[in-house]
Amino acid sequence: MERPQAITHALVDGIRYPNALQRLYSRNDVDEIEPLYLMTRWSSLAEQGPILVRLKSNGLAEEAYANDARLYRSLSLLSSPASTGDLSSHLVQFVTFKGEEGQEQLLRFGDPLVTRHWLGSYGNALPAALMGPIDTWWVADWAPDWAEPRPIIWQAFRSQVSSETTTTVSADAFPPMGRDQLTALEAVIRWQLKERLTDYFNEHAAEAWQTLPTGGHGQWLDDRLNDAIAWGANTERQMAIWVALSLFWGNDFMTANDGLYARWARHSPNKTRLSRQDQLNALDAWRCTPPINASQGIHSHESLS
Repeated sequence: MERPQAITHALVDGIRYPNALQRLYSRNDVDEIEPLYLMTRWSSLAEQGPILVRLKSNGLAEEAYANDARLYRSLSLLSSPASTGDLSSHLVQFVTFKGEEGQEQLLRFGDPLVTRHWLGSYGNALPAALMGPIDTWWVADWAPDWAEPRPIIWQAFRSQVSSETTTTVSADAFPPMGRDQLTALEAVIRWQLKERLTDYFNEHAAEAWQTLPTGGHGQWLDDRLNDAIAWGANTERQMAIWVALSLFWGNDFMTANDGLYARWARHSPNKTRLSRQDQLNALDAWRCTPPINASQGIHSHESLS
């Protein structure tokens, strides 16, 4: 495994590293601290955004490398000959990007999960203009919470100099975001939802959750989320309800003749005229009633609606 080396800066995510400014200023191994949002119209959220830190020693990097308190999920490491000011000026260009319809969106590149997916989406053609004064950008790669644990890998991102990657990128199109990059950001959203569902099931439905095949939790979650979307769920809450109902009542709870939906439809025929989204909310509320739980032989779980 390639170990981070020649580290000059850390990029800390203020949300993943709570009370970031207080904690960073209390350290004696950091030199300069630059909240990047201070240079934007989101200055009031400076502590929740990306924070560039110049390192006087490798203390913070060593803690991240040693998996201390899962610090690797809160920061990435940079190797650059540039000053902190010049590096900040480059990184602040990443704060927003243009979506497919030209709308401005925030890019949470301080979060290493986002950064790893985003930079990885460029493949072997990481634009030199994107890296700018950064020689190497080190980002931790860890197993998701729903999978078996494995050692942390530090992935090194370096620009690939070629006629393609050195093409000038206009300021209006910076950072360069194509379909691959947008797909990568969508994958981050799916990852985060799957981890929240995993946390919920581990706390509230551990027995049912552990009955799923070992190593198959991630695929099962993907399959159920895809089922939910195909049926008409269009918010994270609705998708979470669908997945929970699948776990408690079976993957065919919506289609089986004696499944939960069929029983609910017989009990509340007028509600089947509701939109599919409202049906899902009503179904979730109904399945939490004691008679329904008793007939299924399961404990009552808090409704996700």
